[in-house]
Amino acid sequence: MTDSKAPRLLHSLPQVYAAAAVRLLLPLLVLPLVASRVGADEFGRLSFILVWASLLSMVVEGGFLAAATRLAVTADAPRRWQIAQQVFTARCVLCLPAAALAVVAVLVAGHGSVHPVVDVLAIAALACAMGWPATWYLQATQQLNRWSRVELVVYATLMAGCWLFARSVEAYVAMQLAASAALALLGWRWLVRDFDQAHAPLWARHELGDGLKLGWTMMPVAIAGAAYSFALPAAASIQMAKAELGLYFMADRIVRAVLNAAEPVFSVVYPRIVTMFATSARAALRYAAVWAVGGTLVGLVLMLAGQAAWPWIEPALLPRAGNIDLASLHAVMFILAWLLPLLLGWKFIGYWILGSGRYDHAYRACVIVGGVVGVLGAATVGGAGGARGLACTALIVETVVIAVAVGGVLLTRRLRAAG
Repeated sequence: MTDSKAPRLLHSLPQVYAAAAVRLLLPLLVLPLVASRVGADEFGRLSFILVWASLLSMVVEGGFLAAATRLAVTADAPRRWQIAQQVFTARCVLCLPAAALAVVAVLVAGHGSVHPVVDVLAIAALACAMGWPATWYLQATQQLNRWSRVELVVYATLMAGCWLFARSVEAYVAMQLAASAALALLGWRWLVRDFDQAHAPLWARHELGDGLKLGWTMMPVAIAGAAYSFALPAAASIQMAKAELGLYFMADRIVRAVLNAAEPVFSVVYPRIVTMFATSARAALRYAAVWAVGGTLVGLVLMLAGQAAWPWIEPALLPRAGNIDLASLHAVMFILAWLLPLLLGWKFIGYWILGSGRYDHAYRACVIVGGVVGVLGAATVGGAGGARGLACTALIVETVVIAVAVGGVLLTRRLRAAG
């Protein structure tokens, strides 16, 4: 296998940010355009499909982004190939429950969908495609800077295709499915090329048990982690009108797109934190803390800049937003914008907790508790409060997560000191 040396941080970031910029522009430019073309009710239906597909993709992803990445960072080539077989085989099997849950989602929360079969197929297909990327391997081997060129082409093509052809829910879903499937296929081909061709096929039935066991350590965390962005609107969709769900989804996707623009930084910093733990946990914490302070400050600047720029943003959105209530959209976005300083700072500390390998119980507890609180809150108070109530629920849930995580780390340290 060709194992490239870790690129310098400042050298790798510009490349990954080119792809991140396109991912950021996708919801900012395409979602308002699609809403204006299909109308509020159909955009709500599209939001329903995308929310449930993204949530169920976490079942297919299987928790490997966290669990497999951490193991693959320090593994040799034969061990990395074994991990790849475990991930591949397990994901083939995990597609089955994801598809079954798509049926349940439409039956329970579809509100008598006009096209139930189409919605089920769309959710199931998107969930499988979106859950398959080989990001765990690319992140562990620090190749995301080179991989970003592939992402750039795929996302730019998706954005252009949506601009030209996304005139119905089905058209947008088809293009999103094609883009997600292409990224998954190309990522795994990239992985295979890195290894000697004499290796066994990726499908390895004898690795299924170990693969499911590996993923299971973090699968509840991955699923619960999706609660803040996808399970909340999914749970709220049981009682929210489609138009209201569409409004929240648009605001959430725009704010989350800004948050996701920082993913290249997290993807590069996380393996470095894991590596630093081999020599000093304190040095790893200092490194994460510096990034956390910087992330919080950047988040505050972005939040204030967005609020100040709204008088110029609103006229630009007006001709493209269809019958979306822009005043309500602004109110929901302002609530969700508080996630920027909160999460751009916290995520570095969260990765320190995860990368340590010492506070797994605290990490799992914080994410799962937050997920449970979020789903219950969204299905009751949040959903009843409409888009604004759900936005407040999302902000509260993230705060609960941070409190539980910090408390779990402190409790773990105290118990170890006492023992």
